[in-house]
Amino acid sequence: MDGKQHNHRRGLVALLMTILLGGCQQDYRSQEPTSTLYFNGKIYTQDGQRSLAEAMVVEDGKFRCVGSRQGAESFMTNATRQVDLQGRMVLPGLHDNHIHLLGTVALPMCDLDGQAVDLDQLAAKVKACLPRYAGQPGEWLVVNQWSPYDGNTPTASHATLLAALDAVAPDNPVVLLGADGHASAYNSQALASAEDQDGNQVGFNPATLAPGGVFERFIPYVDLTSGVIREGARSAIPVPDSGVLSASDERAAAQYEQILPAIATLMASRGITGVQDACATDFIRQRLLSMQARGLLQMRITAATCFHEDDYSGKLDIEGHLAKATRVRSAFAGNPLIKADAVKIFLDGVLEGDPFTAPPFLPNAGMLENYQNPHLALDPDSGRVTITADSEDAGSNGIVNYREADLKRYVTALDGAGFGIHMHSIGDRSTRVGLDALAAARASNGDRGIPHTLAHLQVVHPDDQRRLGELGLYLTFTYAWTTPQLAYDMLVTPFIQPTRAGQSLSEALYDPLGYLQQALYPVESSRKAGAILVAGSDAPVDSRDPRPFENMAAGIVRAAGSDDAFRASQRISLAEMLAAYTINGARAVRQGEITGSIEAGKSADFIVLDRDLFALVEAGTPEQIADTQVEQTVFQGNTIYPTP
Repeated sequence: MDGKQHNHRRGLVALLMTILLGGCQQDYRSQEPTSTLYFNGKIYTQDGQRSLAEAMVVEDGKFRCVGSRQGAESFMTNATRQVDLQGRMVLPGLHDNHIHLLGTVALPMCDLDGQAVDLDQLAAKVKACLPRYAGQPGEWLVVNQWSPYDGNTPTASHATLLAALDAVAPDNPVVLLGADGHASAYNSQALASAEDQDGNQVGFNPATLAPGGVFERFIPYVDLTSGVIREGARSAIPVPDSGVLSASDERAAAQYEQILPAIATLMASRGITGVQDACATDFIRQRLLSMQARGLLQMRITAATCFHEDDYSGKLDIEGHLAKATRVRSAFAGNPLIKADAVKIFLDGVLEGDPFTAPPFLPNAGMLENYQNPHLALDPDSGRVTITADSEDAGSNGIVNYREADLKRYVTALDGAGFGIHMHSIGDRSTRVGLDALAAARASNGDRGIPHTLAHLQVVHPDDQRRLGELGLYLTFTYAWTTPQLAYDMLVTPFIQPTRAGQSLSEALYDPLGYLQQALYPVESSRKAGAILVAGSDAPVDSRDPRPFENMAAGIVRAAGSDDAFRASQRISLAEMLAAYTINGARAVRQGEITGSIEAGKSADFIVLDRDLFALVEAGTPEQIADTQVEQTVFQGNTIYPTP
């Protein structure tokens, strides 16, 4: 009995010492390797208790101790380096769970950089690029990073996008590649080059796009008034090898190789140490391996295998897709930084339309209810938009790329083979079909603990917001997109909510009783239902810069009286936003045991900021979070930004 009491006392003493040392335990090794003590910081660990620590020890690329300064100092040896954090805020490295890495830095080609331009400015850019990039008649001019949904405003010189391109490039086919990856714009010469399935040049025109015409299947995707074409319909126009965007030949590879160092620097400067490339092709995977071989890969990457051409053509090859995805996964099985255990599925297209064409060019995302045909008029001189007539039923509710039964079989097979599924879903019907498929997989395979993700979720019916939680899904939002933006919202909302002649544009877009008030980007309501929030910039869509802190500022709760009443209930707290960018992001790609929080034994991935984000919220100035700068990024214990 005495011996047991003595052992019990010793156990209590050891426990007390652990508490006093702030969670750090000395291991008394005779020869300590070089380590680094970081002290005097505000270290937001993102552990299970969201603990705040003041010091940490990094050794051999991992956190060895996180807690009080006294506890951390017990790990010091003569070889320990000391870094005074001077009270700065420290976070785990950030995770961007929906990004297209190779698009985040510009290639050496004609490029609009996603800027909103009117048609005069667009025409001037194309005119300036022609002699440099397509100097001979008949040569294709490929223009990158065109913004389909912001700008393109008619001017006195050019009434339509097509007219502007025709005016400045009458002798050359021109394509504007949309920054969103879903839309491109063409001039008349380019439209005339469209080929049928047998390779015959028949062109996109009223006859080929009529019911019964060779391109009947593309009717929802082609607008002959503006020259804009979406999704798979773009494949009918055979743009010759541009040399930089073909992603197939040696010249393309050489061009992309040039920008790989800049990609690595950009990610490190934004504090990003983990990403999911949301549509990784063979070409992209080769560039990732090249980054790794060149010592440029300073982050963990989940390369989501995608079959986007099949998705947008409705082609279903479960056996072929599984075989390909399995080969890719196996190829990266032993790679310490790159893995390929996820598959991307595009459920639908986009929710933006063009209300200024006649008839309006409809969105094509899958919706539960039919779209509206709005009647909006834009005065090119004043920029004023008026509603000229009542909207009417457009007779279409968009497209879901897969039949419901087929998608259930596909998702069940992927889940059964152990793949994480990352779904692009924009419309409320697409999300419902996706949820039905995920529920069918769960019913067939059981809950295998595989994190499945839905990205974008622009419109979700309230009933399905609850289902997102019931299934415990991970939701990837781009939070900067969740804030009201008048110029953009007029391309979406009038197609979903009825509008009346003479109604003010603001009233039509921001009706507090409208469907979108409860269905548009349901961030907080889905979280409350049990879904798990993560973050994805979708760069280079909208912005090449993944801008994590701008996204954080846009998505968090505003100060009282901050003129953000429309859908303010969907804002989340800073604490939840940080979880989305750190531990939740790591768990969404099955790396929560490795990274995502500052805890002993995990990879030493962390960032030091120039300001305390919580202090900004407490001061009522959360918008200043957008200006946050990363002062230091550490990955696996090594400083990767600024460059040593």
